[in-house]
Amino acid sequence: MTEPAISVRNVSKTYRIYGNPFGRIKELMPWNDRPHHRAVHALNGVDFDVAPGQCVGLVGGNGAGKSTLLKILTGTTFPDTGSYSIHGKVASLLELGAGFTMDFSGRENIYMNGAMMGFSHREMKDRFDQILEFSELHDFIDAPLRTYSSGMVCRLGFSVAVATDPDVLIIDEILSVGDMHFQRKCVERIYDYKKRGKTLFFCSHSLYDVRQICDHAIWMDHGRMRMQGDSVAVTNEYATYQNQLSDSGAVESPDLVPTDFNHDLPHLVSAELIDLETGEPRSRFSPHDHVGVRIHVRNGKVPEEITVGVAVTKRDRSILFSASTEMDRHPVDIRREGIVTLELNELRLLAGEYVLMCGVMDRHGFHRHHQLPTRENLVVQNAKMRDLGVFLHPHSWRVESLDEVERPV
Repeated sequence: MTEPAISVRNVSKTYRIYGNPFGRIKELMPWNDRPHHRAVHALNGVDFDVAPGQCVGLVGGNGAGKSTLLKILTGTTFPDTGSYSIHGKVASLLELGAGFTMDFSGRENIYMNGAMMGFSHREMKDRFDQILEFSELHDFIDAPLRTYSSGMVCRLGFSVAVATDPDVLIIDEILSVGDMHFQRKCVERIYDYKKRGKTLFFCSHSLYDVRQICDHAIWMDHGRMRMQGDSVAVTNEYATYQNQLSDSGAVESPDLVPTDFNHDLPHLVSAELIDLETGEPRSRFSPHDHVGVRIHVRNGKVPEEITVGVAVTKRDRSILFSASTEMDRHPVDIRREGIVTLELNELRLLAGEYVLMCGVMDRHGFHRHHQLPTRENLVVQNAKMRDLGVFLHPHSWRVESLDEVERPV
């Protein structure tokens, strides 16, 4: 039987929160007979395995225990009870500047960080050019880290971590930092790790990112594991739970990426609703009508494989339906520009006004280049139908009588 890459057994962690600096001292006094702290149970009986080569996402709200779990796995803090083990070389990116000294130069931090991970000076010297090339910090590598922007620190940290070629890579929200160009490089490197059978433990508030990158997920809630399993099933359950807590019903924004974009990269020129039968623009429909979402796409200065996606949302921004060419395995063969149309035959939505957000992404459907809403919202009018709710669902009825059958005399 293959040994797990990460094994966590009944791990618990409690923090003591003191109201003032003297509370800790008071508790140490021999005459003290009461606690002066508030106990916060960050983790309570957490137990799971991560198989070698598995990509696992970690989701949960603020205070769920995610960061504490990651700090334990990376040796930053220790559990009160339980045990854990990681097999193979480990690299982690928990927060900007972690493991770095701000007064040291980027070059000095590379060697120091490598030494902390168990690499010799010669081994880091052999990797130095690779780190510098990936980080693109050639002009700043000898400047003190305190002069770096947060994005530059992110570049350096990620570059060092991946250059050590770890067997297990632990990441906490780091992909949300830095410019879009560098985020794309990080995503490509992560997918390369997946292909090579490396183990990834990825914490994120973006359920979309977890679904795209991970095949397995763990949902943490108030220090306990609420659910683990297939990433789509877990994130769907978590989103449903969040919806129940939210007054507005919105959990995860359907926005695919900020609306500003680089014209040298793939982007959307326009997006509009059309009548599929006539090809003409139209925004008002009835259930069972044939609706099209016509998207004008322009590829980048250097053409690349792209994905186009559409999210249909309510006005409170909660997603009702989404589709992408990547999920449907429909290639977008556009070198310069073209039209991509999503065909919604036999519209199932009932009366209401809906927002359609369109986006263009990389070939993995992960890195999001640009988004646009359709020119007009989709307005559905029931027109003589008495059905209630948000959507129609194919259905039928079956009646079985349980009455006693009268028997002939």
